[in-house]
Amino acid sequence: MPLRFECPHCSVRLSASKELFHSVMDCPECSQEFMIPAPEDIKLPSDEVKFICPGCRRKLSATPDQFGTEMPCPFSDCEEILHVPEGSWKTIDLPPRG
Repeated sequence: MPLRFECPHCSVRLSASKELFHSVMDCPECSQEFMIPAPEDIKLPSDEVKFICPGCRRKLSATPDQFGTEMPCPFSDCEEILHVPEGSWKTIDLPPRG
């Protein structure tokens, strides 16, 4: 069973197999480098999904009732219409060997 965790930069929900524990990878969402945790390293994720506004690049969060909806960015200097992610998990795979 894969380990579920959140990216330490953008908080996207990720999962990885035990072969990847303590590997350094790039997040498939924000492209920032981080180390994949082992089970003893992580805190349990919340029901909220965290994401980044594509307009102002600020961190936002949404509750399950907002998943998959559209809403304006809550910051008055942005107000870009954004799509709230579904809150699903993205799998990280081993990179191809070359």
